Amino acid sequence: MLLCPVCIMLLCVLPNSCAVPAICTDRDDTQWAPTGLGCLHYYAYKNAHLTDSSTLVVVLHGDAPFVRPGYQYKLAKRIAEENSNTLAVGLLRPGYTDDDQHRSDGVRGHATGDNYTPEVLLGIEEAILFLQLRYHPAKTLLLGHSGGAAIAADLIGIYPNLVQGAALVSCPCDLETWRKHMQWRQFYNPLWSFPVRSISPKDVISSVNKSQKVLVFCGLQDDITPPRLSREYAQMLSRQSPATNLVLAPGGHEIFNDDSLFVEIRKMIQWK
Repeated sequence: MLLCPVCIMLLCVLPNSCAVPAICTDRDDTQWAPTGLGCLHYYAYKNAHLTDSSTLVVVLHGDAPFVRPGYQYKLAKRIAEENSNTLAVGLLRPGYTDDDQHRSDGVRGHATGDNYTPEVLLGIEEAILFLQLRYHPAKTLLLGHSGGAAIAADLIGIYPNLVQGAALVSCPCDLETWRKHMQWRQFYNPLWSFPVRSISPKDVISSVNKSQKVLVFCGLQDDITPPRLSREYAQMLSRQSPATNLVLAPGGHEIFNDDSLFVEIRKMIQWK
C-alpha cells in the first residue's frame, strides 16, 4: 500500500524516527495521527474566527489509572471556543482507550510513571509534527496534566524546537521523588517499586530552549503531585529558561478544568 502524501512528508521531517508512520485511513474517522508507534487518536476543535496565523494547542491527559480519559477533548473544546484564532486538539496518549471506545496504538503501561519512555515521547512528537503539517499554525503550545505534564516537560527538553510554549499542570516533574511519594501513598501496590525506563523532566532541563515559555501550574491542596514538585521544577527551569511562570492556585490534583487555569491558558495564547 502506498503511503499517503502527509505520511511521506512526515518521513522527511522525522530525523529521529526509524519507523515508518502507520497508515490510519482504515480507522472509523479521520482524526488519527500516524506515528512510528501506530495511530494516535485525537479530536480537533476550531474557533469560529480562525486565520492563517492561528495558534495550535495540543492537550495531553494524565495517566488516568482508573478511568478512560476523555477530559482532554473537553478542555480542548473549551480552549477553542473561548480563544479567537485558536485550534485546540485533545490527543489520546499511546495505549489508552477513551470513553468513545477509540484506542491509540502503543503501550499504556501501569499508570505508575512507567510510560514516559523514549518510544512514547517520540510517538507523541511525531503526532504533534503531523498536526503542525495538517493545520499550519503560526505557533504551537503544549498543555499537559499530571502524567501528560511530565510528557510535555520531557518533550520541551528532548525536542526543544517542537513547540513555542508549554503548560505543565500538576506535574510529577521529579519522577524519582514522585514515585517514592506514590509508593508511600499506595503501599499496597508493589508496582511502584518496579524500575521504569521513563525520563524524568528534571533530568532534561538543561536542553530546554532558553526562549521557551513555560507555565507551571499546580493546586495548593494537591496530594497526588504535591506543589513542592512544581515549585522545585520551576525554580530549576527558570535558570535555564527565564520565561517560566509558576502559579499555585487553590485546589487539588483535578484542577485541569479550573477557571483560573483557563485565565493562564488565555495569557499563553496571547504570548508573542
